[in-house]
Amino acid sequence: MYYTLRIIEKVFIIYFAIYLGIDVLLYAYALFYYFIRTKKPSTKIFYDYSQYPISIIVPAYNEEVPIITCIENLLELDYPNYEVILVNDGSTDKTVHKLLQYFKPEKILLKSKENALVTKKILAAYRLKGQRKLLFLDKENGGKSDAINAGINYASGKYICTIDADSILDPDALKEAVSPFIDNPDTIVTGGQLAIANDVTIIKNRVQSARVPKNIWVQWQINEYIKSFMVSRIGLSKINALLIMSGAFSLFKKQDLLDVGGFLTKINTAPYIVENIGSGKQTVCEDMEIVVRLWKYKRDIKHKARTVFVPEAVLWTEVPENAHSMFRQRSRWHQGLAETLSIYRNAIFEPHYGVTGLLALPYYFFFELLSPIMKVLSILFILVAGYYGIINTEWVLLMIAGILLTTAIIMSSITVILEYWSGKHTETTRNALRYKNFRDWLWLLIAGISSEFSYIFFKIVAQLDGIKNFIRKKHDWRKFERKGILNEH
Repeated sequence: MYYTLRIIEKVFIIYFAIYLGIDVLLYAYALFYYFIRTKKPSTKIFYDYSQYPISIIVPAYNEEVPIITCIENLLELDYPNYEVILVNDGSTDKTVHKLLQYFKPEKILLKSKENALVTKKILAAYRLKGQRKLLFLDKENGGKSDAINAGINYASGKYICTIDADSILDPDALKEAVSPFIDNPDTIVTGGQLAIANDVTIIKNRVQSARVPKNIWVQWQINEYIKSFMVSRIGLSKINALLIMSGAFSLFKKQDLLDVGGFLTKINTAPYIVENIGSGKQTVCEDMEIVVRLWKYKRDIKHKARTVFVPEAVLWTEVPENAHSMFRQRSRWHQGLAETLSIYRNAIFEPHYGVTGLLALPYYFFFELLSPIMKVLSILFILVAGYYGIINTEWVLLMIAGILLTTAIIMSSITVILEYWSGKHTETTRNALRYKNFRDWLWLLIAGISSEFSYIFFKIVAQLDGIKNFIRKKHDWRKFERKGILNEH
C-alpha cells in the first residue's frame, strides 16, 4: 500500500505541476500582451465596413423578458451594413406576442432556398414595414443550433454573427470582431469579451452604471470571466489553440459554415456532417463543436486557419444569480465539452491536425474535461494518505498557502494591468471590469480568493454532473430565469 500511494502521489504531482505551469504561461503571456499593447501607439485603422455585410442571428426560446431590449440594441449598432435575423424557436411564453405587439412587423412570404440546411418547419416570417434590417422567423422548436441554421438559410451577409437573446452588444463590437477577417483571410472565427450585465444600467445602448454586484455568485463569475477571457483565451488564441468561442457572441464566414454543413442538429443531413460525424448526432453546447469542425475541415483541405479572440469587442450578458441556476449551466457546459471531445476523439494526438490535434485537443481533454475528476481523486488521496500517516502535513499546508498566493498574485496583477490597458481604449472595456475604485478591486480580489475554497468545489460537483449526463446521453438545455438588462432611453 505504501508504494502504491507513493506512485499515485507522483502522478498527482506531475499532473498538477503541468496544470499550474500552463496557467502560469498563459498568465505570463497575458501580461506580455497587455504590456505590448499599452506601449504601442494607438493607431486605429478605419476600414470600409460597408464592404463586409454581417447577418446577426438571434436564436430565441422563451425570452419574453430580455427580447425587446436585445433587438432594440441590435437595431442601433454602429455598423453600416448589417441585418438582424431573430429566430423564435417554438417559444411557449409571450416572446412572439411581445415582438408582434411592440414592433408591429408585416407578415411576408419566404421563398424556398435551394440546398438549404435542413431545419424544423418555419411557421411564419415578418419584416418591419419599410425597413429590411430586421427579419423575424417563427419556427417549430428544434433547439438553438436548429434556430441558427434557419437563420443562415435566409442570411444575406457574407459573415454570420451569433448573439444570445439575453445580451447587449456594444455599438462598436461588430467593427472590432470583423477586423481580423479583413486583416487575415485565414481567420475562421472571432469572438469578443463577455462582460457580466447583472446590476448594469444601460442608457441608449451605452453602459452608464457598472457597479460591483452584491451577489456573491455574480462576484465569483466576474473573477471567473476575467481569468477565462482576459487571460486564458488571449494566450490560447495567440498560439492558435483556441477551440471555444462563446456562443453568446461569435463571428464566422457564412461560406465556411455552409461548407461544413451548418450547426450540428439531430436532423441535419448536410453531406459534410453525415460523412465526417454521422447522422443523428447533437450536443448541448454548439459553440465548441462548430469551431473544432471548422478546424478539422480546414486542415483536411490543407488550408491555413486561425481563431482570434478580440477583447475590445464587448458583449454584456446576464449570468445566474443563485446556486441552482449556476449548477445547471456549469453542468451543461461540461457536458458539451465531453460531447465535442467524444465526437472528435480520433483527432486527439493526430499529427495531421497540427497544433489542434497535438496541443489544443489534448489540453481540453486532460486539463479541462478530466480536471474535476483529478481534483476529486486528489482529495480522496489526501484523506487516504492521511489515514495511513504517510502524508506530509507541512507540504499540504504549503500547497494551500501557494494556492492562496498564486490566486492573489494573478487576480491582483491582471486586474490592475487590465485597468491600465482598458483606460487606453474605450469606456466599454473599462466598464467590463466592474470595479471603479480600490475598495471594489479589493472586494473582488477577496471574492476571487474565497472562491478557491468554496465555489471551486461547487463547480467540481456541477462538472461531474455534466460528465454523468454525457454518459447517460441526457440532453437538456437547462435555461435559467433572467431578470433582464435595464436599457433606458
